[in-house]
Amino acid sequence: MYEASADSYAEMMDQEINLPVYSDVLGRLDARIANKPGTLIDTACGSGHMLSMYHERYDPTRPLLGIDLSPSMVAIARERLGPDGEVLVCDMRHLSTVESDSAMGVVNFFAVHHLDPEGLHRALGEWYRVVRCGGQLVIAAWEGEGMIDYGDESDIVALRYRGSELTAWAEEVGFEVTRCVIEPVEEFPMDAVYLEAVRN
Repeated sequence: MYEASADSYAEMMDQEINLPVYSDVLGRLDARIANKPGTLIDTACGSGHMLSMYHERYDPTRPLLGIDLSPSMVAIARERLGPDGEVLVCDMRHLSTVESDSAMGVVNFFAVHHLDPEGLHRALGEWYRVVRCGGQLVIAAWEGEGMIDYGDESDIVALRYRGSELTAWAEEVGFEVTRCVIEPVEEFPMDAVYLEAVRN
C-alpha cells in the first residue's frame, strides 16, 4: 500500500506535519534528550517529515536515522533529509544494522498497527536494545481493540491496541512508561494513544 501511495503520502504529510501533535511530541522529546549524545531513530519514518522537523526546529546536530520497509518511502525520506540523516530500508522488528545502546530516542508514529502482538513484542525488544540508558521511546498508535477496516483501499491487516496493552508490553521489555494518554483525532473514527517511556 505504501509503495503505491508514497508520493501522495508525502504530499499529505506536507500539511499534516504542521498539526500541533507533532510539535508537542517532538518538543517534549527534545526537552528530555537535550545535551545527551545518541542517535534519534524513526522506526517507521515514511517520507521523513518527523526527522526533518526535529532537525530544523530542535537539534540540528543530533545524528538521525530513518527506518522504513518501503523503498519508495526511503527514497523520498533520503531526498528530504539529504546529508542531515541516514535512511535505510529495514524492518522495525529487526534493527540488525543498529548497534546496541546507540540511540537516545526511538520514535514510531502510527505504524505498530501493522504488527501482530508477537511482532510488536519483538519490535519493543529491539527498541529497548538500541536505546541507551536514559534514552526515550515515543509511540503513537490507534487505540482500541480489533482490526482496522481500510475498506476498498487495501486488504492489509491492521490492528488497534489499548493503551494499557502498550504500557504493559513496554514495561515487560524494560522500559518505564512516563506518559500514556488517549486523545480523539479530529475527523477520524478512532482515538489515538500516545506513549512515552524511558530506559533506566
